[in-house]
Amino acid sequence: MIFMWYRIFNLTDFLATNLVSRTYSLELENVGIKDILVTNGNTISLTYEDVMLSLNLNEKNPFIFEGHACYLAENQDVYLGLPI
Repeated sequence: MIFMWYRIFNLTDFLATNLVSRTYSLELENVGIKDILVTNGNTISLTYEDVMLSLNLNEKNPFIFEGHACYLAENQDVYLGLPI
């Protein structure tokens, strides 16, 4: 599967806030303005369009679920992947 990748947030910066969750409202190229919910629970997860994606779930990076993906880069930036 081929994805268009969108940077959503930096994990280090998010963890420094000590928040349990935060909604990022971002304009995604060719998609429009979307809300992405980030939660800090048992794992760090993104929820986009009712699909929950957990970073490195089962040690998979990128983690792919229901045609969507999330990726944690070496610099701790987190990306959302949407199918092309």
